[in-house]
Amino acid sequence: MRLLNFLLVLFLCLGFSYLASAQNTTVTGNVVDTSGKAVAGINVTIQGKSTGTVTNNDGSFSISADKNATLIFSGIGYAQQEVPLNGRTNLDIVLRSRENELNAVVVTALGVTRSQKSLVYANQVVSGSELTNVKSDNLMNSLNGKVAGVTISPSTSGVGGSSKVILRGNKNAFGTNQPLYVIDGMPISNAGNANGQPNGTYGGGPDGGDGISNLNPDDIESITILEGASAAALYGSQAANGVVLVTTKKGRVGKAIINVSSSYTNNTISYKPKFQNQYGATQNGNQSWGDKLSSPASDNRISAFYVDGNNFFNSINFSAGSEKAQTYFSYANTTANGVMPTNSLSRNNFTFREIGHFLNDKLTVDVNTNYIQQEINNTPAQGLYFNSLTGLYLFPVGVDIAKYKNDYAVPDPARNGLPNQNWVANEDVQQNPWWILYKNPNYSTRNRFIINASVKYQFSENLSLEVRGNTDRTTDIWERDLYAGTNPVLVQGNNGSFTRSNQTFTQNYADGILNFKLPTNSGFKITGLAGGSITDQNTVGASYGAGQGLSIPNVFILQNVVTSTTSPVSTLPTNHNQIQSLFGNLNFSYNDWIFLDVTGRNDWSSNLAFTSNESYFYPSVGLSLVLSEVTKLPNFITFAKLRGSYAEVTTSVPQYITNPINYLAGGGSVTFNTVEPNPELKPTNTKSTEAGVDLRFFKDRLTFNFTWYKSNTYNQFIQYTPAASTGYTVGYMNAGNIENKGIEMVLSYDMLKNRKLSWNTSLNYSSNKNTIIALDPSAPKSVIFLTSPSPNAYGSALTVGGSWADIYGVKFQRSAKGEIMLNSSGQPINNNTFVKVGNPNPKWQMGWNNSFNFEHFNLSFLIDGKFGGQVMSMTQMMMDSYGTSKESGDARNSGKVEINGVGPDGTAVTSVDPFKWYSTIGGRSGIAEAYMYDATVVRLRQLSLGYNFPVSGKVIKGLKLSIIGSNLMYFYKKAPYDPEITMSTGNGMSGVDVFNQPSTRNIGAQLNISF
Repeated sequence: MRLLNFLLVLFLCLGFSYLASAQNTTVTGNVVDTSGKAVAGINVTIQGKSTGTVTNNDGSFSISADKNATLIFSGIGYAQQEVPLNGRTNLDIVLRSRENELNAVVVTALGVTRSQKSLVYANQVVSGSELTNVKSDNLMNSLNGKVAGVTISPSTSGVGGSSKVILRGNKNAFGTNQPLYVIDGMPISNAGNANGQPNGTYGGGPDGGDGISNLNPDDIESITILEGASAAALYGSQAANGVVLVTTKKGRVGKAIINVSSSYTNNTISYKPKFQNQYGATQNGNQSWGDKLSSPASDNRISAFYVDGNNFFNSINFSAGSEKAQTYFSYANTTANGVMPTNSLSRNNFTFREIGHFLNDKLTVDVNTNYIQQEINNTPAQGLYFNSLTGLYLFPVGVDIAKYKNDYAVPDPARNGLPNQNWVANEDVQQNPWWILYKNPNYSTRNRFIINASVKYQFSENLSLEVRGNTDRTTDIWERDLYAGTNPVLVQGNNGSFTRSNQTFTQNYADGILNFKLPTNSGFKITGLAGGSITDQNTVGASYGAGQGLSIPNVFILQNVVTSTTSPVSTLPTNHNQIQSLFGNLNFSYNDWIFLDVTGRNDWSSNLAFTSNESYFYPSVGLSLVLSEVTKLPNFITFAKLRGSYAEVTTSVPQYITNPINYLAGGGSVTFNTVEPNPELKPTNTKSTEAGVDLRFFKDRLTFNFTWYKSNTYNQFIQYTPAASTGYTVGYMNAGNIENKGIEMVLSYDMLKNRKLSWNTSLNYSSNKNTIIALDPSAPKSVIFLTSPSPNAYGSALTVGGSWADIYGVKFQRSAKGEIMLNSSGQPINNNTFVKVGNPNPKWQMGWNNSFNFEHFNLSFLIDGKFGGQVMSMTQMMMDSYGTSKESGDARNSGKVEINGVGPDGTAVTSVDPFKWYSTIGGRSGIAEAYMYDATVVRLRQLSLGYNFPVSGKVIKGLKLSIIGSNLMYFYKKAPYDPEITMSTGNGMSGVDVFNQPSTRNIGAQLNISF
């Protein structure tokens, strides 16, 4: 019945969309660029109305309009053009590149459109086609290397994993450093990891995917990156780390358009560890420090474990409308299998958007509904526990792994045949890889609704009022089953155990915005807006199964859990917070060459209740000067603009910190608060300055944008340990200053531009220097760990004078001459102190994007690199210790490890026994200094070769077939793993490999059809 009702409403909407079309003239035509190539996806609207259509793949369009109307042609990457019909019914339109156009219109904060030349800050726009040329199961990965100042680190957690996105450096010691995501002007949540992110080398709950990864890339018209505080200030404290502004597609006036897209990629690991194959297992069979084999071993561990992954993406969307109503509907399915067996993703996206115009087009109603259903099976665990790769990589050389793959579980006669794990080792950090796959599985499901609605009334040409709201509700369910026979360190009891969590996160947002223009008779123009908003976030849920294991072996239901309390269900603490805001913006301009932009916002945060700082105000001001409008410049300079801005943005503290509460735990018990209240807490404050220049040369063929920025984040939210006499174990205060400063450059040039062949090439460059200027004033030399290093080799920390996420580990003990000191047994000595050994953040990064068009063919490729920084490999550290690494084999072949050392008696030592060396510097608690690597990596990021079939049928309007690929090859990579990927998208675990799953090389094909 619900389905029938939905279909009835859909057909009524479609009928309404065509109601008014018969009263006008049908206008048809074609749109091409300056080289004569057809341009698809151009918006064709009627001036004074918000209705319109979009060009097909062959550049054709059809729209119903009054014979004396004016049509407006606009689109991502092209200049807007207004064309009066004057009775004409067929048009041939030539569009110029938008990025070279003075009056180009871009979407800014709160969904407000502004002319490009009036902006006082840097912004970068990426068209939807850049996301769909080569698709990824997380659309943010498709932006990697394409935007200056944006650092994207994909998770190592397999298909459906999260991505870490940082704009202009990390700013916060605690709390998120990722940007705010906004759809059509309204914020959405990027949360949704019910099982969290790992923050230790032992690992944690598998990554359940972030919020932005759920979106259908074919629904996206464009993405605008607002990196600076001035650009994002109107969004308030949630936008202190920048904004990723997503503009989605909508229905268009004219003939119905159906677009179908289908893509497939085959995915293989892009590198593998280097193993030795000449030295066999030790007598206990646990390590590979045994005798030399009579012949090199046939080591097939990699081929026995990894499989070819694949990614199928299929979508269909429908667009239609009249002047009075427009409809957009889409469905997409993503089905993916990872390179690790049993890892799979299934995602379904449904989108329905309806826009209606009433009361002589003064009233516009826009409703957009999204539903996402997602299932992920067996997300690879990260770290030392529950990770198949520890057992795989440490497996003894010369031993046949096939029998452990085929017989990973063997009956235990002592337990009536109950299967037990079959493996060569009995230790906490490794199990049989296939036992983990099939006897330690995890499952996650997500159901998500995003509903956006807006009502706008245009009182006059100079005054409008818009009321908007959205609901973003995500329910995550995650479960891990541990069968009897699992390593006892990891499982409770002898019969197995299981853990299950059910968490729902809801974000409700609403705002009201009054937009106005003050009419003047001079060259002065004044526009602005005033409004208020409310953001309400609520998290509820429960965890199950936390107890003493199972009563009946391997029966994973709640009723089978053995607990010491009256209930196996633990209610998770309810997290509820709210921010109420008032904001305003004034824009002043004179003769369209000087622009002044002023904003102000005041927030009231519930997280700062019980303090005197729950209300806080922050301003921004910016100025831009279009020199080419008032000064005679050389003929080769087409356009020149200077811009600068200053802004402040604040961030509230976490909830329940200012006045911590006790809460009810499982079984009716009460969990008492251990956090020391602090009524003096205040919001973190980021002060940002930005300056830049925008230049265009040679009749707009060459464009150059340069930005310098500096931001300082004060009043950091810092944890401390209260005096024992207080009875509290932790406290929080405001202190510190983290600085980020850097530059961004974008250079684009039309190398060739004619009717048959065109070539556009663009470079983006950015560098950022992060400095910790101050932290806890009572202990200025203290080290604040983001990831604690004890008892393993890796730590991540903040300290005054350092940079965000400095890597900490132990070093060699050295003499005054820098020689490695050895003990009486000939083993190297470490300094027994965790100190800085490197920093993972790149010193600079660059992307080189190219696009070629030749008749019906098009070719695009992207090469990008991240340069500088250091990373650590605990994988290599443990492989060396166990004797499976190529390095340990090479050392045994040469009979020594050459060093610059000194013995306890002062005698120079030039070589060390390989076993003594690697068994000492390796292992989970090894000497970090020896396992630091250059983080520089340069790769062929994307490649697409497509052919547009010439079609002239009445049914098929466009047909394109492309060969696609991503992460195809490395031009430079010295680390034993891909330094770009990350164990965690949180603040910890930056720049470390703890048996991370390799990144993948993806090759496939894509078919696009328009009807």
